Amino acid sequence: MGVCKIESIGAPSFQKNDGRQYYKLCPVFSTSSELIYVPLDMAASIRPLISSSEALEYLQRFSELDPPVFCGKKPGELSAHYHEVLSAGQPESCLLLIKEVYCKQQDLAARNKKPSEVDIRYLKIAERLVCEEFAVVLHTVPSAIKERLYAAIDCQTAS
Repeated sequence: MGVCKIESIGAPSFQKNDGRQYYKLCPVFSTSSELIYVPLDMAASIRPLISSSEALEYLQRFSELDPPVFCGKKPGELSAHYHEVLSAGQPESCLLLIKEVYCKQQDLAARNKKPSEVDIRYLKIAERLVCEEFAVVLHTVPSAIKERLYAAIDCQTAS
């Protein structure tokens, strides 16, 4: 879901009180008044943000990452691969996916082909997740992080 702020912990007012406690989460970069409720006992996918020094280290090492290139041809296999990469829930996984899809897009463009919808969908998810997290800890905006990532890739491919 991206970076969220914990608004409160308790039972949602709209739900019958079954004794379960929930995190009431507000997405940091949402333009709506969206709220997300996650049961405390199901919050395994919630993790604290990385530190600003960790984000800077990831950004410095990004150009050195060498993503594995998935060779499956079926959209279902590709989707499962990307889902598995993102399910790790770590910034490095998102960065690897971004770089993998970018390299794939460059290869396709050289052959006058377009990326698949699966590639585009998962690329956007990975970009949102990593760019939002880095933006929060580095006190900037997601678009600035995205520009920095693609500038690093462009410098690497130009070398």
